[in-house]
Amino acid sequence: MTVKDLIKLLQTFPSDLPVAYSIYSEQCLLEAQDISVVEACEARADGWVQDKRPDMPSRPYLMFPGN
Repeated sequence: MTVKDLIKLLQTFPSDLPVAYSIYSEQCLLEAQDISVVEACEARADGWVQDKRPDMPSRPYLMFPGN
């Protein structure tokens, strides 16, 4: 998913709906400062993204919080 795809998806929900994310066994409201751009490894074929490593290619990602 790209930021463009995410924006399109978010436009399908009510604009006044609070946004929460799962963290451990509870949920937390999403705040603007919780989202950042981080450098991580290129995604594997199965969609898994590893933390940045010196021996693998990397790229920036828009990162949301979670466990």
